Amino acid sequence: MKNYKRSFAIILSLLLLIGLIFPAWADELDEKQQKLQDVSKQINQQQSKLDQAKKKEKSIMGQLQSLEQNMIKTEKEIAALGQRVDFLESNIEQTENDIKKLEEKLALQSDTLGERLVFIYEKGNVSYLEVLLASTDLQDFLTRYDMLNLIVNQDVELIESINRQKTELDMKKSSLEVNKKELEGAQKSQESKKEQLGSQRGEKTEILDSVRQEKSQYQKALEELEQASNELEAMIKKLQAGSSGTQQGTGTYTWPAPSTKVITSPYGMRYHPILKTRKLHTGVDIGASQGATIVAADSGTVIYAGWMTGYGQVTVIDHGLVNGKGMSTLYAHQSAFLVKVGTKVTKGQAIGKVGSTGWSTGPHLHFEVRVNGTPVNPMSYIQ
Repeated sequence: MKNYKRSFAIILSLLLLIGLIFPAWADELDEKQQKLQDVSKQINQQQSKLDQAKKKEKSIMGQLQSLEQNMIKTEKEIAALGQRVDFLESNIEQTENDIKKLEEKLALQSDTLGERLVFIYEKGNVSYLEVLLASTDLQDFLTRYDMLNLIVNQDVELIESINRQKTELDMKKSSLEVNKKELEGAQKSQESKKEQLGSQRGEKTEILDSVRQEKSQYQKALEELEQASNELEAMIKKLQAGSSGTQQGTGTYTWPAPSTKVITSPYGMRYHPILKTRKLHTGVDIGASQGATIVAADSGTVIYAGWMTGYGQVTVIDHGLVNGKGMSTLYAHQSAFLVKVGTKVTKGQAIGKVGSTGWSTGPHLHFEVRVNGTPVNPMSYIQ
């Protein structure tokens, strides 16, 4: 009985001890679980960002955008190197002309000095003394002395001038060698960048070719383009809502590509042989050449000038309210901008250069007219 009571006491003590420890242990467990959930949440967030980044990398327009931006960078580097090459070539030509003139001048002065040295060697100081002793009076003596002193000073100046010319000639020849080496390096860099640009253009062509050949890829690309057009519509509506809304344009548009009137693809529904379906072409494609000038179709304010998926480098001009409608025009695939956001432009003003950025297989201008952000037929507004 005694042993039974002892065992019962021990069990009761253990139960009390567990009752005290378990709540604290449970609280600690909850805390650990909460931390684990937080970590899992952070992991999921990072994974989501990573998935989005990978999705963008796999996106056809994402690939083209990255490639186009690299191409634009390379073209700028080529242009900068071209300017440096032109400067160096001009500088080298000028230096060579300067060297030639200096050498001619130095040769003439050296001949003159040589003749003087021969005369001095043959006649020596006796000649000068004879000139002085031949004086008829004191005034004549002083005059002869001044003349001889002038000759001697001229000889000294001639020698100093020859030394200066030699130093300048040496410096110009040294500068010429430096410029020639820099020119050689710049020309090599330029050729390397041109090869790089050619490779980038080839890569873009491969992407576009694969899109055209693969129905699923083409469908995906068109969906991305339609999404970009919808995003553009929302953006224009938002930007126009924030503007004064006053009329800036006339509502009657001038032709945006003065160098050509050729339309390679009109506005409207067009049939895609790969997808076997009809899709809306939201603007007109004008077959202008690379670098041709793009002008504002009407007066207004630039509300966007930058990259846009599929459209490449694009400028959007807000023309304000015309007959109660928010009018805007869009100019896509540009190779260069001549205006920036906030610029006030007038009808016919140069705003950019034709290019082939974005989803484009060759240089042309994609021109859109939008009413309250929605694309309409541009030909209905062009005079």
